[in-house]
Amino acid sequence: MSAEDAQLSPEQVSRRNGIHAFAMVVGVLVALAVGAVLWFSLAGNYPVMRYVFIVAALPTAYLVGQWPTAVWLTASARCGACSAEYGVSQTGKEETFLSATPRRRESVVGRSISGPNEGKTLVRKESWTEERYQVVVTWTCSVCGDMRQKHSVRTSHTNKVSDDVYRR
Repeated sequence: MSAEDAQLSPEQVSRRNGIHAFAMVVGVLVALAVGAVLWFSLAGNYPVMRYVFIVAALPTAYLVGQWPTAVWLTASARCGACSAEYGVSQTGKEETFLSATPRRRESVVGRSISGPNEGKTLVRKESWTEERYQVVVTWTCSVCGDMRQKHSVRTSHTNKVSDDVYRR
């Protein structure tokens, strides 16, 4: 156990380990994406050099993905009131229904050039319900008990129906 672990509660250590694990996964995914792009882009022109480029680029791509993610998540887990590292966690999320608005749209998709509808315009009729929710997310510090809330509005589209109609 390190000196840093001795100062942190088990909950903070768990949160720190989760942040570092998530950042590691992001770094690996970025490295894999960069490796795949290099592998396929250098395959035809430089078949031997692609191994050299990939060996040089993978560690760099890993760090480019892992380091900013870890810094960002660690900063968001620091308490603003008591400056405790890994002290802040999400303790609640509440969604309140605000409104449901029916929506409709017609758009011209194209024109038929053959068949029984030759020369007619294809129109797509779409309808849906736009629902709005107020979202309140609660963040609490496990060290000092400081509580913060973030308010936002979420919009979702439900009951989406689409129909294609031919018109003259």
